[in-house]
Amino acid sequence: MKKTVLSLSLLSLLCGSVAFAQSSVATNPVGFISITVNGGSSTTPVLTLISPTLTNPIAYQSTVQSVSGTTITITGASFTANEFNGSNGTFYVEDVSTSQGGTGVLCDITATGSNSVTTAQDISSMVTAGDTLIIRQHITIGQFLGTSNTYGLQGGTSATSADEVLVYDGSSQNTYWYYNGSLGGTAGWYDLNFASASGVTIAPFQGVVIKRKTSGNVTITSTGTVKTGNTFFPVVNGLNVLGTVSAQGLTLGTSGLYTGTSSGVTASTSATTADEVTVYGFSNGSSTQSNYWYYNGSLGGTAGWYDLNFTPSGSVALAPGAAFVVNRKGGGAFNWSLPAPTSF
Repeated sequence: MKKTVLSLSLLSLLCGSVAFAQSSVATNPVGFISITVNGGSSTTPVLTLISPTLTNPIAYQSTVQSVSGTTITITGASFTANEFNGSNGTFYVEDVSTSQGGTGVLCDITATGSNSVTTAQDISSMVTAGDTLIIRQHITIGQFLGTSNTYGLQGGTSATSADEVLVYDGSSQNTYWYYNGSLGGTAGWYDLNFASASGVTIAPFQGVVIKRKTSGNVTITSTGTVKTGNTFFPVVNGLNVLGTVSAQGLTLGTSGLYTGTSSGVTASTSATTADEVTVYGFSNGSSTQSNYWYYNGSLGGTAGWYDLNFTPSGSVALAPGAAFVVNRKGGGAFNWSLPAPTSF
């Protein structure tokens, strides 16, 4: 199973401002997002960058009774063994109210006790007794694309002939494809080692690249719960293929990617030295990409987002269901703070 939690210094954080009844499942807004995957060919595949955006519903919420290392004891909990890990799937905790400065901290669950969960990392410095804690199941490839390839991506007998699904964690990626079953065995999603991949997780911050090798567009309908509140995604040095949980949609100008400090992308006097954001599109039968950077204004003129032709670009959309690339050229990792939605 692909591990989706980063080291503590790069920990993915999620913030929320929602109220829950203790020890009962709450309901957030639900909906769907339609994502178009454009057709290509075997010789010139087309790349479409997407993300689930919507999440699974809250499986459980209550308050934290105590924290010790990687063990979080939860008030009023009565869990069965491995309820939030193992064969039941991969789940994560999210702290949505804390005085520790870690509101929204997200971490995978590795074990479930009768009234506690064990997290993949020690987040005790960010979580404290009395905090509101929620548990969600990660989105999986099978949930996102359908265990039986619901939306009709091209299957095949190998990854060479099938459409490829690349899930990114920073600049590293794993490739998945749909085996059509024509040579015997079970049809389904597999990795390059032919290990079953339907249950592979797609973390909230992870972008997905669809490499389409046949003509005709495909529409993927992502359904789920709208993530409310501010959200923090990890950005590391090098290339980052990032999704977005903003169902409202963002622009470069409203994205919060630039903060003027080390907590955001680096601005400069040219795209050569600034961090770059690449947004993929489709035109005349092939993939397109547009690069953007933040001009710091030190040579005169207006500071802000620009493309490579120095055209103002603050209104460029980071659409719901899309993913994009951030090329972090130095300065260390930071948590990108997505603004909270104000309406839907």
